[in-house]
Amino acid sequence: MTHPHPMTVCHDSGSNTTCNTGFALLGVLWIIVGLSVLAMAMARVSWHAVTMAEIEHDRIVGRWLGEGCLARMRSVTNSLLANDPTHAAVVWRTLDRALLTDSATVIAGCELSLRTDGRIVLDRASAAELDTLPGMTTEAIARIAQMQQSRTPITDLLLVEAALTPSARALFDAHYAELLRLVTVDPDAWVVRARAHMEASAVGIPPTPVNIEVRLVRAGSRAAVMRWVEW
Repeated sequence: MTHPHPMTVCHDSGSNTTCNTGFALLGVLWIIVGLSVLAMAMARVSWHAVTMAEIEHDRIVGRWLGEGCLARMRSVTNSLLANDPTHAAVVWRTLDRALLTDSATVIAGCELSLRTDGRIVLDRASAAELDTLPGMTTEAIARIAQMQQSRTPITDLLLVEAALTPSARALFDAHYAELLRLVTVDPDAWVVRARAHMEASAVGIPPTPVNIEVRLVRAGSRAAVMRWVEW
């Protein structure tokens, strides 16, 4: 009676016994390789699923943060406008400065930025912007810049005209009606953008920021949303 090695395959045919060594070991190795490949594939699929779930989670939470930031900003804006209706125009004109002193712009995980939209605002216009307007001489642009630096409210184009020399005033007056259509004292609208995101995740996935942009117009003592864009 023949006692083969544990890793030896033997075939008994009557009086002859033939043994083939190594086939069992090779089979086991192939099984191990197959299982390893399968495990790696499953791990990759699982990691992809976790990554996608983490990104979607960050996007949803980022959207909540962004919407909360904008809601806080709008609430503060409405409160400021309604607090003193006689000075609502002044509040609207300097809304960005007013919000910088409020916690609406520093909510954790949310960055808030504001810019005017629509016609050129005289109090905020740059020299390059003013230079594109008809009737704006170098003298008129310098006068507006001087008023901006001294924080003198430019509530009317006549304030600029009164300080010009006769020649500059004549050109200014010739385009006065057109200037009235192109410039404004109070912003036509404010474009507010909230950029929000979660902190870096525990699995090393970079945060996915969410941007929400709204266009606010003044409706009496409150701010109305005229456009909402998210990406």
